[in-house]
Amino acid sequence: MTQTTVSGLVTQQLLAHLGAGGVVLGEGAGVHGALVGVDCERSPLSEGATIAIATGLAIAGKRVVVELVDPLGLARAADALGDLAELAARSGGTFAPTVVIRVPGGTDIRSVNVPVYIAGRPSDAAEQLAAALDGGGVCVLVDDTARAAGPDGVAPAPLGEPVTLRGGSTLTVLASGSDVRAALVAAESARGAGVEAAVVEVRGTGPAADAVRSTGRVVAIGETALLPSLRGAFWSLEAPWQVVPSGATSGEILAAIHQVAGA
Repeated sequence: MTQTTVSGLVTQQLLAHLGAGGVVLGEGAGVHGALVGVDCERSPLSEGATIAIATGLAIAGKRVVVELVDPLGLARAADALGDLAELAARSGGTFAPTVVIRVPGGTDIRSVNVPVYIAGRPSDAAEQLAAALDGGGVCVLVDDTARAAGPDGVAPAPLGEPVTLRGGSTLTVLASGSDVRAALVAAESARGAGVEAAVVEVRGTGPAADAVRSTGRVVAIGETALLPSLRGAFWSLEAPWQVVPSGATSGEILAAIHQVAGA
């Protein structure tokens, strides 16, 4: 590939996996330009209306990608997204939509009741889009590469599966997207004080509980603290966990690491 931008890589995957007759909706649809066989339409500013249009297109048999540009947009579209998911669930398999909703980093995912996947580097954003389109269903892809790309050289993983970037036995740091680099710096600094902090990159709603159980102590950064997959690990915690806001510095993460390690 000669293009390394997120939009360039994502556009290539749209061409390869969305298929003829696919539709790209939303305020960010224009970034992909004129795609051969793909209809790019700027939809109403109401995110709920955009999801409702996507639902109608899915009922008509179209594969749809929705591009939302406002981090608050997904929360405003929560009811419409819930209706789409419920319609598919109650259809008994007769309605199997392919609707992929791409949102920027910093998006509030607490109100989302469909699978969520988080990309921290351009290649992740493209690979997750391809996997989501090929797998079908309704999901949300959080593209967190605009704030600061995650570290390079990370092996591909199944859609939504967490990846252990650094081993450690004292505690586990859960990070996603642009927060991964700061987490790795903080973990390396903690090593000088005898604290071995594992760093796990959370890429979605896949099972992250096992990574927490392995140490019994956890520092969760940003959206990772909201993942329902962590609930099963709460009973195995040996100390209260700490939540650090997304965008925290490595020093702030390091302070949380020492607090949890000494609890």
